[in-house]
Amino acid sequence: MTPHTLILYSAPRSGSGDEWMTFLPIGLGYLQSALKRKGYPCRLANLSGKSRKEILAYLGGQGVDVIGVSMFTFNRKRSFELLALARAAHPGAVLVAGGPHPTHLAKEVFEECPALDAIVKGEGELPLVGLVERLASEPGSDLWKSTPGLILRDRETESQPPIEDLDSLGFPAELFAADFLDDPSQLAYLSTSRGCPATCNFCNTPEFWGASIRFRSPGSVLSEMAFLRERHGLIYFSFRDDTFTAKKARTLALMEGIQASGLHPLWNCQSRVNLVDEERLVAMKRAGCEFIQFGVEHASERILKLLDKGTNPAQARRALALARKVGLNLGIYLITGIPGEEWSDVEASAAFVRETRPHDIQVAPLAVYPGTGLFSKYVAEGRIERDFFRRSGDVEVFARVDAHTEKALRYLEKSGSRTTAGYTPAEFAEQKKWLGFCAVTNLLCGEVAEEAGHFAEAEAEYLEIIRREPRNPWGFLRRALLRERLGRRKEAQADLREVLALAPRNPEATRLAAK
Repeated sequence: MTPHTLILYSAPRSGSGDEWMTFLPIGLGYLQSALKRKGYPCRLANLSGKSRKEILAYLGGQGVDVIGVSMFTFNRKRSFELLALARAAHPGAVLVAGGPHPTHLAKEVFEECPALDAIVKGEGELPLVGLVERLASEPGSDLWKSTPGLILRDRETESQPPIEDLDSLGFPAELFAADFLDDPSQLAYLSTSRGCPATCNFCNTPEFWGASIRFRSPGSVLSEMAFLRERHGLIYFSFRDDTFTAKKARTLALMEGIQASGLHPLWNCQSRVNLVDEERLVAMKRAGCEFIQFGVEHASERILKLLDKGTNPAQARRALALARKVGLNLGIYLITGIPGEEWSDVEASAAFVRETRPHDIQVAPLAVYPGTGLFSKYVAEGRIERDFFRRSGDVEVFARVDAHTEKALRYLEKSGSRTTAGYTPAEFAEQKKWLGFCAVTNLLCGEVAEEAGHFAEAEAEYLEIIRREPRNPWGFLRRALLRERLGRRKEAQADLREVLALAPRNPEATRLAAK
């Protein structure tokens, strides 16, 4: 017997129209890859927006022995529905749940979901493969319940060690097969490490992935990027590591590899303000980084200590100043609504935004999630009940719900919207003088020129990329978009043919060429 596995995900109904919510979590592709590399069939399915009738019809058409559901706090209720429907469609299948929410609140999840057989604890590849291997060796038996890394209703099995060799997992795109997910841009979200060196008390990464950070090798990452360009024409990537720049030598080695590869990608990432420096940021821009997000969280050192952030405002100012000097588009995350936060602290964050001029600001109230130090603290102090998420349908529980929080959110969002973040011609000129030719600088210059209606200037920027880097599709693509905008369709089509010669099946060029 060869067990067949089906792994399901669904955003809650209220979020089914949000393109970000309907993308599959990156980790599911790794689970599929781990099973298929061992010879076990596995399909993924994104059931966001599907009705009960549609889900039952889909499940009924699948011959499966194991059904897994990807569960987060925000989609836990929807995940319970999927598990109940899976049990109705396949009474004899083994039903498992994985993800942060069931890992951290297993007892409560079992109580709320009678259909569930087991929870995969934390990192899922080894437990899931082990479970399927045991089913294959003794079909119909309970041998699978001895798999390390599981939480059962009456006990936990021994834990699995973290996977140290992440390269051994391959990457999702190699063996990817998913239902109700036709957009190849899903695959442009890459994960090159697991874990984070920080221990912020509002984040569950340390509890879920372990105390240390593990990395894929630069060669593995480059292979994935090259595969995605060759197979799907993808030339823009988003690195979703918690802290992309955590290890300087590895970051520089990867940047060197990207520059030498001839792939000419554009990409974005996120990091911590104490883990960047000029050398890293310059190398990143030369390798195609155009946007970096920092978890600044707050500009009050006192509040940062309350959050166990491990950084300070001086480090944040330095990191953002360096990013602007290098000429990257810059995003920051801010948190407000923190117990103990005063209005003077909010003013400090607003002043920080005005001073550092980030291009994008995401402001959120402090939320308390399972698996975080904050959640454990609040439970111990009796401020929330451990079974809050079982009793409540809320997507999250906020640390502070009052007029202060509402006012602070509006104030910080308004501060961001009023900040002039765009680079000026003088700043661009300084970047070019300092860095020399860099395609990312030209692309950003061209965008700003287009926004100002200076179309000849924009075209000149793109032309310089084409002349200096004729194998770089971005010069042709941006010039094609500009020419299309100006009604110069024949010239635009010629540029699109160049893009598709360099990156066959590129989604954007394919769409524009078909107009």
